[in-house]
Amino acid sequence: MMTRSLGLIRYWGRKPPSMISKYIEEFSKRGDLILDPFGGSGSIIRTALMLERRAIYVDLNPFAKLVAESTIVGCSLENLVKAVKDVIEEEKFRIKIKGKRTIEVNARELFSIECPCGKSVEVSSVSFGRVYTFKSEPEGLTRLQRKVLDVIQEHGSITHEELVERFPNSPRNGITNALKYLIKHKAVNEKTVPVRVTYVEPCVCGVSKLDKLDVLRWLVKNPVYPAYWYPRAKMRYPDGEVFLKKRDVERVYELFDYRTLAYLSYLWYKIRGLRISPATRRCLYSIFMATLARSSKMNRASGGTWPINSYWIPRTYLVRNPRLTFLRAVEDFSDFLSTCGQRPKSGHPLKVIEGKANVAFVLGDAKSLPLPKSSVDYVITDPPHVDEAQFFELSVFYTSWMKKKLDFENELVVNPKQGKNLTKYFKMYSSFVSEVKRILKPGRFFTVILHEESKSILRMFIEITENLGFSLHDSNEVDNFYLFTFIKKDD
Repeated sequence: MMTRSLGLIRYWGRKPPSMISKYIEEFSKRGDLILDPFGGSGSIIRTALMLERRAIYVDLNPFAKLVAESTIVGCSLENLVKAVKDVIEEEKFRIKIKGKRTIEVNARELFSIECPCGKSVEVSSVSFGRVYTFKSEPEGLTRLQRKVLDVIQEHGSITHEELVERFPNSPRNGITNALKYLIKHKAVNEKTVPVRVTYVEPCVCGVSKLDKLDVLRWLVKNPVYPAYWYPRAKMRYPDGEVFLKKRDVERVYELFDYRTLAYLSYLWYKIRGLRISPATRRCLYSIFMATLARSSKMNRASGGTWPINSYWIPRTYLVRNPRLTFLRAVEDFSDFLSTCGQRPKSGHPLKVIEGKANVAFVLGDAKSLPLPKSSVDYVITDPPHVDEAQFFELSVFYTSWMKKKLDFENELVVNPKQGKNLTKYFKMYSSFVSEVKRILKPGRFFTVILHEESKSILRMFIEITENLGFSLHDSNEVDNFYLFTFIKKDD
């Protein structure tokens, strides 16, 4: 199954995913042209190429296309290493401090604190927690809200984790919701404090981490602000409506602490300014995008990056040193490039159709494909599954840095805030199926992969596809995915 990775870019190894390879081998032959109109991270296209087919990737999401193209086409490892060296070779860069005064620092200095022994040490990560103190006692509280407030008042000051432990029989989100109500009604004060610091290397005094701190003694004292451009995008659709999956922040940059944002903005400035090939630039962009989620506030202290499909900051979250995070992402991508073998020849879709290129990547709408009639041998795709995830709005985290606009109007999804119900979804799906019929050769096959529990909705997919010129040839269930394969009827 293809990976639509939003939080952490993952790469397939050289062995094709068995489910996808089985279908490609059954419904096409070597040299055939395979199309994935909802390409996502590109696993279907990657598998098709591994099986010696030609392939065309289409997706409306510029971030998804970046991930797919950079990991499938790749770039010269030598050129990537040189580009990374150019990015990180300068020791000093600009930041703004109190009074918005500009100074120059280096990355190690920016992320170093004073150890209790007095020595300077670079920080690998910092865990932050929320601490709550009693403020007032409003009327009309629920039983749980009252109990939570009583515990806070009893302790004087208590962390979120300690509070959850006091209510072992209550759901964690119930405690969190009670807290949100108490904060909103000014019954409780909430403060974010560092609770654990991990050093890059042990200090000369032997200390490698610090627990339960009230303050961090940063070498470059707070406040710290970015001196370079960074995105100010709001978590809103083009019409101004708030994102369905927005929870804790109003703008993209609020998902980072300012110290991290200061370095990321510099890093992006350096990357954007390099004179490098398009392939190397794509790979470097993907590395930076992987760095974003790993160094944001969306990391849980217990592990995991962006654990849910929402813009959510855990009550206890982990902030990683972005300099080290970038270097680890570089190492991951370099390891991937060193094992991926010969890169396919990419080109225009017409070149692929003519057999003069192996693969093409198209940023476009699956309902309006830039392909000639009856030009594709097999279509296999994994469209967005009704309302399972809001891929476009979650991609704003990345596309805002790329300065790319997302075509929300043509996104295939169910989303009440965009005025897209199930009827609208299937109307758009119908347009897509009609386009598949146009570009697919007579008597050839079309496989759609669905992650859907509702039998009535699954029947609707089948009915619409059959009414638009296809016959159901095969259906299968694999690991909670339904795969329906249709054959194109004679025109």
